[in-house]
Amino acid sequence: MIRYSFIPFLVLVLYCSDKSFNNACDIKSESYMNSVILFNLLGEGKNNCTTGMIEFFPTVVALSSKKGVVSEGGGSLLLGSTTPFSVSLKEKPESQVEIQLVVSNPTYAQVSPTTLSFNANNWSVSQDIQITGVNDSLLNGTREFRVILIPTSADTKLDLNPAEIQMQILDNEKKMFFSSNSYQGGAFGGVSGADVICATNPNCPLGSLCKAVIINGTSRIASVTANLGDGQVDWVLNPNTHYYRTDGVTLISNTNSTALLQIPFSNVIDSNVTGSWIGSASGWVYGPNHCQNWSDNTNFYTGNSFRTLNTDITFFGGNFSCNVPYYLLCTEN
Repeated sequence: MIRYSFIPFLVLVLYCSDKSFNNACDIKSESYMNSVILFNLLGEGKNNCTTGMIEFFPTVVALSSKKGVVSEGGGSLLLGSTTPFSVSLKEKPESQVEIQLVVSNPTYAQVSPTTLSFNANNWSVSQDIQITGVNDSLLNGTREFRVILIPTSADTKLDLNPAEIQMQILDNEKKMFFSSNSYQGGAFGGVSGADVICATNPNCPLGSLCKAVIINGTSRIASVTANLGDGQVDWVLNPNTHYYRTDGVTLISNTNSTALLQIPFSNVIDSNVTGSWIGSASGWVYGPNHCQNWSDNTNFYTGNSFRTLNTDITFFGGNFSCNVPYYLLCTEN
């Protein structure tokens, strides 16, 4: 008699899926898609795991670039730099296409023009737009915004979904502060040595380059003619920029289009410091007194200095013996 033995066995079925649900950095994940959609709707940021926005819906709008940068600086005290873009259509329309341009945050930038028109004759001809930063007086860092292009047309065969340009605006507000120590007129190593002192000062913002507001008539010149800002060499202030104390709240002054601080100041730079070396008797012009081009520490020579507790034109005019220690005025460059 033959016996058959049946050995029970377990069949394990594994289900494999390409979709994960909880990893916001996995492009196949539902969490990833949800987060990207959310950030697109918010308009002021993006998924930290991506380098840019995902275009979920095709659009008839063609752009020369989908990303750009503007700055608060480079224009005036009201408007900053401008970045151009070109716009056209990807296909010939049967009816006229109107495109409305909208900035997601108008306090950051302006766009011009605000409408574009395309038809069957000019659909492939690029039209230029200009995105210009708004120059505010706030120390608010780099920010993101979008320029949204919204097409409308009676031609329903076109993909009339909005297009977007991802933009950044760079802040141009800077900090100004004094060196931690005071120095005799020839004890800081001239202009280059003063720059090193400012660059290594703990008040210099992380990631920024800081230099000394001091002139020597050769390698650093603020103005050849009084208050004109002409003939500048390695000048450390920026045009149309607001300068703040290290608290980031108290405005000292702003510069004009030639990068010279406007007098009177809004506030003194630091109420605890009475003077700093500069090398100019007035009008930002290299003066006759400069401690032998910042090399002398004796009382035989003198150096022009700022009267840093003053906010009017008498800010200039200090003249002290080179053996007297004074501070260096530093600025974020």
